[in-house]
Amino acid sequence: MWTSWVGSARFYFVLLYILSITLSYIDKKEVVKIEQSEYILNHPAYKYALNVTSGKSPAGEYVVKECKKFLRDLEDENCKYFLNEDDLKLIDEFLKLVKMSDGHRVGMTAYDSLAPFQWYFLANTLGWKHKNNPNKRRYQKSVLLIGRKNGKTFLVGLIFILLLLMEPNFSEFYSVAPDKQLSTIIKEEMGKMIAVSPDISEAFEVLRSEIRCGLTTSKMVPLANSDGRLDGK
Repeated sequence: MWTSWVGSARFYFVLLYILSITLSYIDKKEVVKIEQSEYILNHPAYKYALNVTSGKSPAGEYVVKECKKFLRDLEDENCKYFLNEDDLKLIDEFLKLVKMSDGHRVGMTAYDSLAPFQWYFLANTLGWKHKNNPNKRRYQKSVLLIGRKNGKTFLVGLIFILLLLMEPNFSEFYSVAPDKQLSTIIKEEMGKMIAVSPDISEAFEVLRSEIRCGLTTSKMVPLANSDGRLDGK
């Protein structure tokens, strides 16, 4: 019995020793950080993440966690994903051509009008790609939870316009809501942006049932999953 106890104790001692070595290795295995370009360091999305994680910009618990993950993945050389600067620069230049159709910043460019959180959402949604497949986006789903009258419709409409230009030719996009009236709100917002932005208007065709992009032969169609419901109103 005593021999059995000694044998068991020796086994657990060896197990703990191996575990301690493993943990020590993990602790010493530092994340290889990537030196960021001046462009990234000065980008509104990066500045927003810094301000949120430092407490300078108040944010909820999950927003803080998301911003920490954004900064961690951006600096980690071993991360499976990368933030595509070329895509971000393309977005920047395009937003300089899009004009605000209403509100207190009417006539100004979207580039000069976006709020920090909107820049952050755009960069995350459209900027991250797989390192082993740069044509594949990291995020297939994006969720934006925000109160009414905070630029949600404008931001989603802007994303649809960008997707019409950036995604492969003949792509199809759909805005879905409980009823037709709600589902067309985003299309109407897109139509207004296109109408007041002469530098991009020739690339799009706003029809009654959809919006088409002539450069990519892609389209955006509003859909409803039922008629006469009051959900979302």
